[in-house]
Amino acid sequence: MISTITLDTYKQQISSGDAFNLSDSFNGRVGDEQVPLVVHFKERGLAQQFQDGLVPFLTGFVGSLDENDQVTAETGEAVSYVGTSDDIVGLGRVKMNLPGTMFPQEGYFYGFLGLQTGDGSKRITTFNVWFHVYNGNPDMFVNKAPFRTELQKLLDGSEQLISKTDGVIQAKLIEWQNAINKLITDGNADLDAYKQRVSLAEDQLTALAAKIQAGGLFTQADFDAAIQPLENLLVGKVNVDESLDIGGKLSRSWATQVDDFIAKLPVGGFKMAIISDSHYENLYDESSVYSYQLTADAYKHLGAFNRLGNAVDVMVANGDNVNGLDANVPHTIADGSVYATKLLQTAMKADKYVMLGNHDDNSPQLRLGNIYPSDTIIDAKFKEMYQTEDLINGENRSDGSLYFYKDYTDAKIRLIGLNSFDVPETPVNDDGTVKFPRYLISTYSQDQINWLANVALKNIPDGYQIAVVTHAPLPYGYSPSSEVKMYNQTVIKGLLDAVATGTSYSGKSDTGTPEECQVSIAADFSSQGARPIAGFFGGHVHKEIIKPLDHFTSCVVLADANIDQANVGTINELGVTVVTIDTVNRKVMLNGLGRATDRQFTY
Repeated sequence: MISTITLDTYKQQISSGDAFNLSDSFNGRVGDEQVPLVVHFKERGLAQQFQDGLVPFLTGFVGSLDENDQVTAETGEAVSYVGTSDDIVGLGRVKMNLPGTMFPQEGYFYGFLGLQTGDGSKRITTFNVWFHVYNGNPDMFVNKAPFRTELQKLLDGSEQLISKTDGVIQAKLIEWQNAINKLITDGNADLDAYKQRVSLAEDQLTALAAKIQAGGLFTQADFDAAIQPLENLLVGKVNVDESLDIGGKLSRSWATQVDDFIAKLPVGGFKMAIISDSHYENLYDESSVYSYQLTADAYKHLGAFNRLGNAVDVMVANGDNVNGLDANVPHTIADGSVYATKLLQTAMKADKYVMLGNHDDNSPQLRLGNIYPSDTIIDAKFKEMYQTEDLINGENRSDGSLYFYKDYTDAKIRLIGLNSFDVPETPVNDDGTVKFPRYLISTYSQDQINWLANVALKNIPDGYQIAVVTHAPLPYGYSPSSEVKMYNQTVIKGLLDAVATGTSYSGKSDTGTPEECQVSIAADFSSQGARPIAGFFGGHVHKEIIKPLDHFTSCVVLADANIDQANVGTINELGVTVVTIDTVNRKVMLNGLGRATDRQFTY
């Protein structure tokens, strides 16, 4: 689109007369690479004022209108253009080929144009001018239909495979077909994220179908090789380049604000960025008080969080990454897999960990009725989704467990990650329903207690300090609801108190703990000596809490899930905390990005 504007530098820009005519106003579109703009400057004595070296320029902000119908630096994207003397077509006439960077987002442009010498020593400017930047290139969605079409072709081909198989294999084919159909039904929001994954399966399925049609043998090995890419689709264990922009490309405004936040972080110290309780949900149910209306932007939040990855030592997605109220296990697996992939497979300096929350396994659907073992996600699937068996950070785990530790030698910190929803998965009630739903039960298994006492808290080098992170904080400083049960929390606290003081501990589950959840442990840390605990960091409660305990401090970070419509589109959608541990001065500084606040405590 080409616009021509006549501007009189002696007159306010209005809708009639010799000044700015709105019918000839400037229009641009997000995505255009160049937008020609012809400007007539009706400036008296222009030739006498400037003889050589005259260049055009344009500056302002693009964005949403504020309460005064203006765009300001706080609400818009700064834009600028500086031309050359070649742009001067004739006396008082300038033709500008504005680059695409002038149109960063849809909205209104509030700024001014002008002419100046190359060194800026002399200039002449217009009054403020309105521009209109429209939505993206009208062809930007052309890939949606072909992708949907190709995906549907893949599903059509699966019908032929299903018809030629039986038993377990047929059931498996039907399972992944239904899962992909569900992705389509849920809409376009996530399809781009799965496009690359689906394409990985096409070659294997094509070859498999050809082999069946040719009468070749169809062995279990054939099936396993062909179906693996589709299994990966559901668990997210594939290489996904950041260029996929899961959740959309981070806006320039947010990127700038995150960079400003990074610049203000304390100098030095061990840094851990935590994003907790994002509760991603794209099937919002208005009838349920347990749904989150505004958390479909959680993937975008994770994009902002990932920008911290080269400024900290550790990145932690601290559980309740998804809301798990969909009553559909494949859909929840897909949501959680994409969330984990966005963090784990984004290139950054920091180590990356994904923790398990009480919403992530789909058990919150008990709000919709009874849940059975097939209605929830088990630990084995989470190990795939979170890549725990790959030890991508060089951490120590127990057979790929959802708990870990790693020593950070430069900082002399041992970071311990615990699974606070380590429930027994096999027990059921008399009616076959799940006996210990993670949604309402936080506990630590005997295996995890043994590992913590005998591995993670032992052989800690002299001079090291400990930091612990998990989803559910110990039940101090807040009051869990009556339906929530927390088991073996006192055992965890007893072990941490003992290692912090270099003493021994012997303990067992509290009275009333179900038999399947009971634990006991004895540990002696006296020969190791005291190892200070910098903090026990959790989420889950959706509020900020600092609670000093006997020999360490429990610190709760704010939920990332935004519930305020007024925050939408602003950096206050986010609730992210960066923990800086100063081991010399025994001080922890917490810096909040978005709605999270700045806090600190000593230990």
